[in-house]
Amino acid sequence: NLRLVHGETYPLLTHARAALVTSGTATLETALFRVPQAVCYYTPMGHLISFLKRHVLSVEYISLVNLIADAEVVQELVAHRMTETNIKAELTRLLTDEPYVTRMQQGYDEVLRRLGPEGCPRHAAEHLIGWLQGNR
Repeated sequence: NLRLVHGETYPLLTHARAALVTSGTATLETALFRVPQAVCYYTPMGHLISFLKRHVLSVEYISLVNLIADAEVVQELVAHRMTETNIKAELTRLLTDEPYVTRMQQGYDEVLRRLGPEGCPRHAAEHLIGWLQGNR
C-alpha cells in the first residue's frame, strides 16, 4: 500500500527511513533531516556525460551534501551509474547496513559543522549588507 504525496516534503522526511533524491537543494534538506539517501539523476547519453564529468568538469561531486563535505557522503547515481540495479542495491544498503548509515550520518555532521551555527546565513547576510553600506 503506497500513497503518492506532493508538496509535503518536510512531513514526509520526518517519517522516511531512506530516500532517493534528485540533486539540488533537496539533498541538503534530506541531510538536515538526517535521512539516509542516494542522489539519483538520470540523463540521456549517460556514458558521454560521465566522460565529460571525468575529463572536463572541475567538480568531483554534484550533490550539495558531497560538495559541502568535500567528500563522498552520499552515493551519486548519475549518468551511466543511474540504473535500476544500482538504485535497488543502494536502497537496500540504506535500509539494512547500519554501519554504512552511521558513516553517512557522520558525514552529515561534518556538513552541519561546515555550514556553521544556527543563524549563520542570516548573520553572514547582515555582515555583507553592512559591508556594502560602508558600516564595516
